[in-house]
Amino acid sequence: MLMYEQPQLPLPPHTKISKAQFLIVEEAMVVAWDLLRTQPPAGFDWAKADEDTITHHLRLILCNKVLNKRIVDGFNLDIFRVYREPKFANYLGKDIDKMPDLFVDIIGRPEVELHSDDGLFIECKPVDSTHTVGSCYCSEGLIRFVDGRYAWAMTEAMMVGYARSDYEIDPKKKRGTESLKQALNKKPSNITTKAGPSPCSRSKATALSEAVHVTQHDRKDDKGNPLIYKETGDKIPDITIRHLWLKRI
Repeated sequence: MLMYEQPQLPLPPHTKISKAQFLIVEEAMVVAWDLLRTQPPAGFDWAKADEDTITHHLRLILCNKVLNKRIVDGFNLDIFRVYREPKFANYLGKDIDKMPDLFVDIIGRPEVELHSDDGLFIECKPVDSTHTVGSCYCSEGLIRFVDGRYAWAMTEAMMVGYARSDYEIDPKKKRGTESLKQALNKKPSNITTKAGPSPCSRSKATALSEAVHVTQHDRKDDKGNPLIYKETGDKIPDITIRHLWLKRI
């Protein structure tokens, strides 16, 4: 009889998603965003498109144009698959219907022991006057990585903002609209920020996107208690989030 060996948690450092792979996925998303803006599908209306509609079409373009046609170097079917709202369990294994907006499966990682929960989890949120950074992007998006709903076996994940042009992650000048930096500086009670937002040294801003910024957060439940792996009894380590803000029309 085969004996089940407990997987190593947290995943050891050598199994982390590489920065190069993050940069490839981020570039692919910016290219897909450009195609969605310049070649929108029939019936797509930017003025009316909500989060789900945008994410749906963004994934279709990522898969059928960018990934399938190898438009971005390194972003190909040999390594990547992109899914929308696949189902995962939370860190306790009790809620088995957690659905990140996008999930990028990275193929060819034999060193990973917990393949069921390995990959790039992405949460997408609009950023505008009715979807504020604090109440929407942070309290309905980022929090899902902090409280173990998403990516509990990973130590890195991604947030994508569909941001109106007057919103920035870290504005260089004082502006009237709330930024990610300002929202996190208000120290929301359920999100502890230990570092950032800081720009990724290898990410460049484009006409369609800001440079990716990185934050680090302690992981805790809604009562402020540290998250614990049910498999090992050990504390779940901090999570690093890469923030890609795409400029919305």
